[in-house]
Amino acid sequence: MKQMVFKWGGKGNYYYAVARVKAKKALLLSKDTYPKLLLMDLNEINRFLGETQYKVEMAELASRYDGVNLIEHGTAKNLARVYRQILGFCSGSLYGTLEKYLARWDNMNMKTVLRGKMAGATVEDVQEDIVIAGKLSEEQILALYSIESIKDILDQMAEKYGIDVPDELRTNLDTTGDLGPIEDYLDKSYYRNFFKELTSPSLNERTLVNLVRLEVDIRNIITLLKLKKYNVQSDKLSFYFIENGKELPVKELIRMAGMESFEGTIGELSKLTFYETIKDTLEAAKTSKSISEVEIALQKYYTRQTEKLSHGYPASVLPIVDYMQRKKIEVDNIRIIARGKQSGLDSEQIKKLLVI
Repeated sequence: MKQMVFKWGGKGNYYYAVARVKAKKALLLSKDTYPKLLLMDLNEINRFLGETQYKVEMAELASRYDGVNLIEHGTAKNLARVYRQILGFCSGSLYGTLEKYLARWDNMNMKTVLRGKMAGATVEDVQEDIVIAGKLSEEQILALYSIESIKDILDQMAEKYGIDVPDELRTNLDTTGDLGPIEDYLDKSYYRNFFKELTSPSLNERTLVNLVRLEVDIRNIITLLKLKKYNVQSDKLSFYFIENGKELPVKELIRMAGMESFEGTIGELSKLTFYETIKDTLEAAKTSKSISEVEIALQKYYTRQTEKLSHGYPASVLPIVDYMQRKKIEVDNIRIIARGKQSGLDSEQIKKLLVI
């Protein structure tokens, strides 16, 4: 398609891409679908998905999987296909901005490769678990997995993709066998690169940057609460947090993490502009020490913000990101229902875990 200049972000087919995404958004499951899914067993959920936008993947994988496995693999493959479709019909600056945003999936796939190598998984197992929705192709991800050792995989990640895991973390992995710190580093590297590549953003890009900065705040809040819940003591608390949050600089997060009590840390979160949105769940967490409801409240707030921004900037990348966020939540909700059913949870318990 011939590139044209629009108001938001210079060259890019914003109007065309947003119109295409709007059509996809109409295919998302409605809110009243979830109560119906909660009444179904796993076979009924599989049949239901086979009559929706997931039908291609469900049909392709039905001979290899059933039950929860079919639901998880089918929805994951559909998510990747939809994301690639969207990136495929974008052009110009829109393509570039969206590609930077979707690079998060490359990091997720690299983490899958490292976990698979640690567990001695087969190539087929890893291939089933990766979601090819970022810059890297399936061939590139599987090429990483074909490398003999984790050390050599990390060397290749540094040489080819500029992700240079520090020696300290490599030594820690050799000593403890814990991939967690390296996985955290990969997450941080994604955000660091995203903000670095958008240091002089256009208006279109600036709205996305601010949204991702809010995402960083939300991730840091969840990390902060987990550190306090499990009473993690460390002289390197900065390692746990991601830079460039919108409201919470890392220095402030370290101060809050160093407070004496879980309750005291929660009290400090009252300074957030969106505190009222999560106030009730934070208060409940003081007694229960459970942060799952806080996580759900934060995710709901973030989703409302993406929707609000998509309406405020209708000819920008924001309506596309809003749809991608909603699509990811839909897939997560379907998986939560399926796993809950398999685990024997009742409908009310499962319902509390959904983001609707």
